Amino acid sequence: MIVSATFALLMLGPAEPAPSVEPAPPTASPEPSPEPIVVPAPEQVQDAAESGAGPVPPPEQVRDQSQLQPGQQPPAPPNPRARPSEGVYAVGSSGVAPLPAPPPPVSPEAITRGRWSGFGWLSVRLLVSGPIAGHPPARPTVISLGGGAEGGWRIRQWIGLGAAFTRQPHEVYREDVPDAPAVVDYRGYMSVWDVAFVRLFAPVRGRVDPFLDVGGGLAFFDPARNRPTLVGGSVRAAVGFEAWVGRNLTLGLSGIYRANFVDDTVGHGWQAAIDFGVHW
Repeated sequence: MIVSATFALLMLGPAEPAPSVEPAPPTASPEPSPEPIVVPAPEQVQDAAESGAGPVPPPEQVRDQSQLQPGQQPPAPPNPRARPSEGVYAVGSSGVAPLPAPPPPVSPEAITRGRWSGFGWLSVRLLVSGPIAGHPPARPTVISLGGGAEGGWRIRQWIGLGAAFTRQPHEVYREDVPDAPAVVDYRGYMSVWDVAFVRLFAPVRGRVDPFLDVGGGLAFFDPARNRPTLVGGSVRAAVGFEAWVGRNLTLGLSGIYRANFVDDTVGHGWQAAIDFGVHW
């Protein structure tokens, strides 16, 4: 039996190898169709934002999503730290209204400049006066403390018109009274009404406003003795400055030369004044 089987195998020859079977290529699974993009209406987005039921996308993002093709990815949201023109929204706008574009720059020369000193002024004055030269009664005979006031209108920044009034002791007359224990002093007063003066201001800006002025008016001398009031004329020239201590308040210092013409005499005197002024 064994010999017969071996003989049969020799007659048949070597066995042919079985053909190899290649594995079939994997079948590609069908791609899922893209889900449709649902773009809410702007009114729906606004209502959801106000009620707190949804996020608050900017209007540009809603518009861009409505223009996307199937399968296209939406663009990245704007950078919240970018400049206002690139996606930052105004405070209180609920993230819907973007900030407007900045206005174009304006040249400094085109900016209207208002007045910095006001048109009118009114000031009260405390002054010290004394004699220089001349003859009484026009010349003062004592150094005295007086007061006054002035007002004016500033036509331009560098020029103004004003008027002033001052009054101070002008002489002292001493008389021995028989029944009095001491000598009695009688004081005579000089009142000056500067009808008009022209004041020129230095064309500078700042808290200190220098000026000089010239003017004149009437002088009224009330003698210390029992005599009638004498009326004459007076001219003045002053130089000084005003320091602005507030939006409408100034403190000023000035030196004044004054010449009086009373009862056919001419007298020259000086005055040093401090002013507190109100401007409007």
